[in-house]
Amino acid sequence: MGGALVILLLTLLYGIRSRRVRLLFVGAVAAPIGFRLPLVLVLDRPFAGDLCVPPTPFEQSALARFW
Repeated sequence: MGGALVILLLTLLYGIRSRRVRLLFVGAVAAPIGFRLPLVLVLDRPFAGDLCVPPTPFEQSALARFW
């Protein structure tokens, strides 16, 4: 929600001709996207990598017969 709020508030600055403010605008829009991209890449494969969930509870549960 924070990223969407930033983008909505920054649309008020769209028509400004100052180069410094435009760079601030682009940076403020790119920052939430840049911060979320690594999170999406890490959470894309929850059972692999350094930050992972072990599959043993799922293998030993009642759902194991469907695997």
